[in-house]
Amino acid sequence: MKGKSTLTFTGILLAMAALILVIILGLGNEQHLGIVNIRQGLDLQGGVSILYEANIPNPSSADMDAANNLLRNRLDTRGYTDATTAQEGARQIRVDIPGVDDAEAAVAQIGATAMLTFTDQFGNVLLTGANVARANAAVSANHAGVPEIVVNLEFDSEGTQLFADATRANLGGPIMIWMDDEMISSPTVQSVITDGTAIITGNFTNETASLLATQIRQGSLPFELRVESMNRVGARLGADALRYSVIAGIIGIILLLVFLLVAYRTLGIAADMALILDGTLFLLIISGLGITMSLPGIAGLILSIGMATDANIVIFERIREEVASGKTLRAAVRTGYRRALPAVLDSNITTLIAGFVLFWMGTGPIMGFAQMLIIGIILSMFTSLIIGRIVVTCLINMGVIKPSHILSQKQKDALEASNGKEPVSDLEERPFVQKRKIYFAVSAAIIATGIIVAAIQTATGNGPFDLDVEFSGGTSFTIDIGQSFDNSDIEAIVREITGESAPQVQAILGTNEVLIRTTRVEPEIRLALIDAFTERYNLTDDDFTYSAVSPAVSAQMRRDAMLAIVLASVFMLVYISLRFRDVKKGASAVFAQLHDALVVLCVYVIFRVPLNYAFIAVMLTTIGYSINATIIIFDRIRENRSRLPKIGTESLINVSVTQTLRRTLFSTLSSFMVVLVLWIVGVPAIREFTLPIMVGLLFGAYSSVCLSGSAWYMLKGGKKDKA
Repeated sequence: MKGKSTLTFTGILLAMAALILVIILGLGNEQHLGIVNIRQGLDLQGGVSILYEANIPNPSSADMDAANNLLRNRLDTRGYTDATTAQEGARQIRVDIPGVDDAEAAVAQIGATAMLTFTDQFGNVLLTGANVARANAAVSANHAGVPEIVVNLEFDSEGTQLFADATRANLGGPIMIWMDDEMISSPTVQSVITDGTAIITGNFTNETASLLATQIRQGSLPFELRVESMNRVGARLGADALRYSVIAGIIGIILLLVFLLVAYRTLGIAADMALILDGTLFLLIISGLGITMSLPGIAGLILSIGMATDANIVIFERIREEVASGKTLRAAVRTGYRRALPAVLDSNITTLIAGFVLFWMGTGPIMGFAQMLIIGIILSMFTSLIIGRIVVTCLINMGVIKPSHILSQKQKDALEASNGKEPVSDLEERPFVQKRKIYFAVSAAIIATGIIVAAIQTATGNGPFDLDVEFSGGTSFTIDIGQSFDNSDIEAIVREITGESAPQVQAILGTNEVLIRTTRVEPEIRLALIDAFTERYNLTDDDFTYSAVSPAVSAQMRRDAMLAIVLASVFMLVYISLRFRDVKKGASAVFAQLHDALVVLCVYVIFRVPLNYAFIAVMLTTIGYSINATIIIFDRIRENRSRLPKIGTESLINVSVTQTLRRTLFSTLSSFMVVLVLWIVGVPAIREFTLPIMVGLLFGAYSSVCLSGSAWYMLKGGKKDKA
């Protein structure tokens, strides 16, 4: 057995070494699957910046919004989820695509206009988007006089005749509406329509009707989008952002591996191997699939690392408990994995549900975050439940892991004193439920402070949040410096004039130009910036161009994000309620999520952390950690109800939270140290990104330990009941 285990363990080490070499060196001349081929976001590496312009002088705002949404949708479908689009001035749209060197190839791939066609069921084209004059959502009375939400269409003169012919030929059948290769609607022709107007019905909501109308407008734009300029641009966070982030990540991972070795000694070897394999496979997959690594992606990676670490900690804590109860090491491993499995699966499946909902409903950076999260969770379950167990078994058979390595001295003493019975320490309880009023008061005070600060900021004209240009829009400058320059010098000037902590500054590669985006639109600020750069670099008015810029995180994207988060919470509530057969547990878990989200929101308000596109990823990361920790506790409550049928609900919660407290602290600490190193080593924008994540980690643990069980207790009315 020892020899076979040694061979298996050696084989796993060799396979890991081979995978690490692949990620470092890649395969072939183009280094496929190599780390150098991981696509990095605009914030970390830069990419291309393409400026489109409408070929008519005064396009309507609705048409420009439709064109913006068209480009956004095309970017998402082609995998550029971290690209940004923003309107500049009245006629232009700037598209920034990360990790791309060839701007012309990107333009060819994205295209400039959509192809909208109306076809019959045999695929024959009846008319095109060029014949659509207007499309909008509306409310109309149906044949029974009941108001319903519909989509109104109007056609031009040519389209009126073509649509009349089409409805006459397809009466009683469908006319399918296609956007490029995607069918977006298939209404049935109920009558011949000759007046050039049509109504599409179909159980619409306001959102779905508006979406269909927007898609039709996208394919019927009365203008073309022409490429005005194409440039390669540097990283938004500066040239040092990627280097410092990599250094911080390496230091953080090393600290995490050392921590697991110190905390679990020889068991920590298995955890470290599982984490190294998890990280290596993660990098191989995102390199092979071309997924972009940006700040939201880093947030998803951090959450994935936390989930992988937590799975190992949950398992090892259960093994530790089983050894402490007097079982042999092999029996403790079997029982520990069996008892840990429901908690690990429940926490990961719940977060995985959220990931799929976010990917399905989200756009842009939300999709990027969801991709990272889904990949990370699947890998963490594979490495912790399968590879980790194989390694643990091998190490036991090889004589590396011994019971004395697992138990603390206190546990050893308790085991000896128990004479084979379950140690008393296993039933230790701390008065979490009894102190619930204190915990709720602390949370209420923090949230109230955030509300008061937001009210003061609003009253003074600053607004409750410090909105980044991606959320608020502002002014875009292109400046020809005329000489080589350092991004940090440009940033310092912009910060001093505008008062912004992290302005967007991107070098236009291959030139001496720089692209600056700021939230400030006041003429005096614009003139002050021009004067400052003119004095510093001896420039003239001809070296400056500027225009108003719309938010890169559009209202539609914000609505999609909020809807995705709400739906994800609903699905998690349903899963938890069904899994634990208790809707009150589901409600308590969602309450803890809401609490943590509000606390992190208060951090943005109180410390004036800029609200940018990474904000959504931060909130999702916080929610993910919160639900994971809460489910571990509820799973232990469910188990203890069977093991301890005579115990009251109050003691049941206290015992369960106490038993899982070490796991909660270790899991939080392991993720916190990784983020803390990023905060210490990273550039200013990275620090602004990691600060609320650190707070979210701490309060995710706090709400799980101090609030979730008490919330469930209060919903039960404080009665002894089945869990």
